[in-house]
Amino acid sequence: MFSIFKEADNKEIESNLDAMLADCIAMFDLAMAALFGDRPASEVQDEIWGLDKQVNRRQRAVRRELLVRGAVRHAEFEQGLLLAYMSVAKDLERIGDYCKNIWDLANIGVQLGEQNGVEKMREEAATVREYLVAGRKAFAQQDQDAVHDLIPKLDAVAHGHDEIVFQLARSDAPASEAVPQALYYRFLKRIVSHLENVLTSVVMPLDRIDYYKPKDQKNG
Repeated sequence: MFSIFKEADNKEIESNLDAMLADCIAMFDLAMAALFGDRPASEVQDEIWGLDKQVNRRQRAVRRELLVRGAVRHAEFEQGLLLAYMSVAKDLERIGDYCKNIWDLANIGVQLGEQNGVEKMREEAATVREYLVAGRKAFAQQDQDAVHDLIPKLDAVAHGHDEIVFQLARSDAPASEAVPQALYYRFLKRIVSHLENVLTSVVMPLDRIDYYKPKDQKNG
């Protein structure tokens, strides 16, 4: 999708998008440390808020640069690429928001490290982090093969998180456990889904960004 844009040698935009995802991974780590009781929520507050503001600043910088290039270059600038990058920047910003939502749970006193099912929750956090790192690499390199490999896996993880939420909604667990755990898995699912959206920009045309079906793995 972005091959034409790369010919414009716009390193600033590429750098900002990559940095946004790097910041999101750092936020994810801090939020998980707080939620599982590895670090006090208050101790990481300034770090996570600072990263959140930095993600937002980078998003605005990407928007400004894209709009300037679109206005200056006119027909020479591929408008579809402008819209695609806008979409990617928004998805990255949303990943950061959900990481902050996870920290918010810890900040109101939720400690998943003290609840039943903590091992499973830690495993899911580790899995999502691995995919964030792999997704960052695939996006930065515009690696279509890696993206086609990652998207079905991310989709399966997201569906798995949905199923856990449904199970929690039907469980007899006390609300003090079921509610925060359901929110936790819901936030994880949304992080994974927004990462999927980012990666679709590598292999799908503009009108199908955020949409990917199994057949696209062969036709992408």
